[in-house]
Amino acid sequence: MSNLYWLLTKEAKEASEEIRAFKLTLIQAHLIGDIKISLTPSFLNHMVNEVEEAIRLFSYFEKGEKAPPVHPLHHDLLWLLDAAGHAGAINAEMDGAEKQLKKKSHKFTKEWEAFYLKAIEMAGYLRTNVMKFPALKKFHNDINLEMTIFKAFLDELKEMELNKEALGTFTAQMADHMMREETYYLLKLSETTDIPPPKGDPTKISN
Repeated sequence: MSNLYWLLTKEAKEASEEIRAFKLTLIQAHLIGDIKISLTPSFLNHMVNEVEEAIRLFSYFEKGEKAPPVHPLHHDLLWLLDAAGHAGAINAEMDGAEKQLKKKSHKFTKEWEAFYLKAIEMAGYLRTNVMKFPALKKFHNDINLEMTIFKAFLDELKEMELNKEALGTFTAQMADHMMREETYYLLKLSETTDIPPPKGDPTKISN
């Protein structure tokens, strides 16, 4: 491990820890303080979940180690809620005249929330020490299929925003950000399940 890599990883971890502390302060202000911002406590909480995952990974990287694989439900519990938030944000930022787009995004929100609730139940089953079972395999196949459809929807929205074809405040940059996170989620699932690796690179902005 080069000194530059170690230094960058160390700085990234420290910055992530600072972001985590700041977000928790904002949540605390929401709960017992006096703060008026557009970000809700739940939205901030989801951001804390993501940055804690980054800190977990950086703790291995700074030692020159590769993060060990985790059970796929670990990723389900993190990224399904994130996907639901993405779909909800699309619905909120689309103009009221865009009935079909709002209907589609609302449907995705409900589906991702349902998947998340099922993931919670599945995680409870792991207490039996049965780590793989047919229902779990189907669960991830269903997620892969639905996420592929959702990514196509995001790609459609991105093109519509670039061409000024959709009314609202949702941006092409936000669509790209969401697509990369969904791709990362599927990539992590492909490492420990039977679903194939997704197309695309989550570290690069799509064209």
